Amino acid sequence: MSSYIFPIKTAMITFPILAIFITIPFSLYQYRKYGYINIFRNFILYSFLLYLICSYYFIILPLPSVTDVRSLQAEGTQYTQLIPFNFIIDILKESTVVISKPSTYINILKERAFLQVAFNGILLTPLGIYLRYYFKKDLKKTIIITFCVSLFFELTQLTGLYGIYNAPYRLFDVDDLILNTFGGFLGYLIAPLFTYYLPETNTLDDKVDLQNLKVSYIRRFFAFYVDWFILGFIPYKDSDLIMQAIIIFLYFIVLVYFTNGKTIGKALFKIKIKGKHEKLSFKEVFKRYGLLYYGFFGINKLLFTTGDLNKIEYTNYIVIIAIIGITINLLIFIHFLLCMIKKDNRLFYEKFSDTRNIIA
Repeated sequence: MSSYIFPIKTAMITFPILAIFITIPFSLYQYRKYGYINIFRNFILYSFLLYLICSYYFIILPLPSVTDVRSLQAEGTQYTQLIPFNFIIDILKESTVVISKPSTYINILKERAFLQVAFNGILLTPLGIYLRYYFKKDLKKTIIITFCVSLFFELTQLTGLYGIYNAPYRLFDVDDLILNTFGGFLGYLIAPLFTYYLPETNTLDDKVDLQNLKVSYIRRFFAFYVDWFILGFIPYKDSDLIMQAIIIFLYFIVLVYFTNGKTIGKALFKIKIKGKHEKLSFKEVFKRYGLLYYGFFGINKLLFTTGDLNKIEYTNYIVIIAIIGITINLLIFIHFLLCMIKKDNRLFYEKFSDTRNIIA
């Protein structure tokens, strides 16, 4: 049993790390395809990801302690088993079940050969459920996809984890292909039993009004992150405040004005800035991003810059600037919390410029 628990524990540890790396591209895909993120759809897809990780770990873990596994194997070690339904012979060889004695039937649930067959039979059963329920695949496509996934698993074992090990450390078994594919088929058949009380995935977006849907802070943060990730490739010294001011002016003010509310990040996540009228005015854009970057972020930049001044005669000025900076940041933090509590997604610089984010 521990051989089955270990892969699950490992998957639970690595899943959050992988989820962090895929969150932004995954969110980008959903925003562009659906215009928003549906929490239930997120739950289904992330659970599907966790299931795939667990399945993969089941067929590769535990890993050998050395890459030279060939030296640990006996001469003539068999790497493939190509006889279909050989698992029946294995079960009969190891079984202590006596047909004439029903009391021995329970013993089969403890036998290695039977448990191995049962495990391979249910390994891809959830895949069949996911394929029918969420991905809307028919029976033929479900069987084909399940077989391909099973073949991928077997080739992973046959290649010694893609050449990392100099010989396979697990057997390529044609019975596994048969049992895994049957599991996917079974999953397809029983899917309605598991999804009866779940909403139909093709109706998740029916009642969503994208025109009146507010742009979440998470979506705005992703767009903000992409914008500054792009600007990070522009070579300039961190101490060159004038160059930074010029870059901000060109990217967040001039570009947004000429694109009528879009930066690259906002365009990717299908949002834009909206002013009083259909066309943004230069004044609205300048007020919005001038207050944010030259005002709020400018004060913070000045605060960190003064930390480099070590001359004793500047001590009083440093203390004053530090107090001002801390006070401003505290007030902005409180303002942000109040906006979240009131469910008002317009922050101070948006209210001052009378602009807001909308879904493009």
